[in-house]
Amino acid sequence: MSDWPDPVEASRRYAELAATYERRVRLTNRWRPGVVRHVRLRPGDHVLDVGCGTGANLPHLVAAVGARGHVTGIDLSEAMAAHARTRAATNRWDNVDFVVGDAATASLPADVDGALFFLVHDLVRSQAVIDRIVAACRPGARVVAFGPKWASRWRWPLNAFVRRGIRPYVTTFEGLDTPWDHLQRRLDQFSVRPLALGTLYLAEGTVAS
Repeated sequence: MSDWPDPVEASRRYAELAATYERRVRLTNRWRPGVVRHVRLRPGDHVLDVGCGTGANLPHLVAAVGARGHVTGIDLSEAMAAHARTRAATNRWDNVDFVVGDAATASLPADVDGALFFLVHDLVRSQAVIDRIVAACRPGARVVAFGPKWASRWRWPLNAFVRRGIRPYVTTFEGLDTPWDHLQRRLDQFSVRPLALGTLYLAEGTVAS
């Protein structure tokens, strides 16, 4: 495990995980609709799904932006993005496209209306990724992050479950005390809510005008 996010290792790991990823993370699906609502999307909006994986958030994002809106999924792994493309094609979502590459350097759309980080600890711990995503957003855009965190000190036994649960999907445990702090420095009206006995968090804010 690295002290910092390792995109090379993440790419290798997710190439192996792609075929079974949906089954592995199915228990997280119950959180997706509620988290997407916090992005406060409106019909016609353009939203970034940062670390979109196999596209499990797409049904909720597409429903939120409507036929006139647009969803751009960003993922480091071609293997994961291939599953997301298949999902979009099967559902005939013509308003969904994908950027495959490192979100810190890949070419991104501009003036988007919102961005979602869902269970992508490595990405929220990359200042370069946060800077690129915030720069792609228009002033006032909503940015929401949901993911794991260490439980508070008096609930420390839960952290063994956190460690075991996330180990296959992250390349670093760095920042699990406050995973949102890079985002917090870049966003206005920022708030954080602990969930699941403090082992998960929901962070949200707006891009400065």
